[in-house]
Amino acid sequence: MSQTNIIFNRIIDKSIKSGASYVHLEVGSKPVIRSGGRLERLEEEQIVNVDFLNDLAQTILSPEERNVLDKDKSLVVVKNFESNRRFRVDIFYQKKTLAFAFKYIQPVIKDIKKFGLSDEFIKLFQRREGLIIISGQHGSGKTAITASILEFINKSQSKYILTLEKPIEYILNPQKSIIEQREIGRDAHTFAEAIKFAQYGDADVVALSEIDSFASLARLFELIESGRLVVVIVEADSVPEAVEQLINLSPQTELEKSRQVLSDLLLGVIVEHFLPRRGGGQIGIAEILITIPRVSSLIKEGKYQQLNTVMQTSRDDGMCTKDQYLIELVRTGEVAYEDALLAATDKLSFRVAAK
Repeated sequence: MSQTNIIFNRIIDKSIKSGASYVHLEVGSKPVIRSGGRLERLEEEQIVNVDFLNDLAQTILSPEERNVLDKDKSLVVVKNFESNRRFRVDIFYQKKTLAFAFKYIQPVIKDIKKFGLSDEFIKLFQRREGLIIISGQHGSGKTAITASILEFINKSQSKYILTLEKPIEYILNPQKSIIEQREIGRDAHTFAEAIKFAQYGDADVVALSEIDSFASLARLFELIESGRLVVVIVEADSVPEAVEQLINLSPQTELEKSRQVLSDLLLGVIVEHFLPRRGGGQIGIAEILITIPRVSSLIKEGKYQQLNTVMQTSRDDGMCTKDQYLIELVRTGEVAYEDALLAATDKLSFRVAAK
């Protein structure tokens, strides 16, 4: 085993033992991990240099992957390292040198109830057709939630589940359901092409790791209208932003039509956030929207920001805003007031309600 492998495996070991979600390696800095939502340097390790990162790239990438990295200057892959530990690896150039970000993929898929979803939202997974949007900022657990949703369906229903991902992070094993996982760039050229192919297949449930173009969005709508339940990941920090971001893939001439179609097909949206848990670790917070007639009307009219008002007044329907969830966690003592206030959307109202 080379010296690079020995050092790298040691860093990975330390990150997993500390419960870290990410490992960052860049030239001129000691390795940095993200643990409990906070960044920490591994002070006992040496400062990372150019030779170490170049050697690491040679070690973990195939010749084809190295060619893509040389051409595109960035690459996202999933790799299994020592003891079958699985990581998503983001490799890119910064200041003309390589940098790495390793995201640890938990070996066990969490139970869906661990993410703070309401029973009403979980019932949406039993629907025959419609769209569920999973959102949150980078690193908020969108892929983990999606895997948990699919695992919930896999364990409880006899369905044909198809995933279209770039790259494939969680490996799903068939139980009551049939499962196929396609990686965009390897098993299909584009999301639009893969969605079109799925429309003529036998899948009951389709999950997509992203929607990257209007062509993909249009085919996604057609897929749902053909009688499929679709789960799609959108990188956004709030429910209104997630809905608007999806709609805005449409050209100006198609915006009104896209709003109409989405208002008819959307079942619900969740936006996941993570906060430091009092005493250590992290706790998930789910901002939840479930489509009711008022929600459909607001989407048709393009009044996305007013969705927050519907969520605030619809707790009995299984909805919840981020600030409402934060207030509950402060009252139960699970989250410190200062951390909750920092994450709150309306800080003035939060201060009043939390007191």
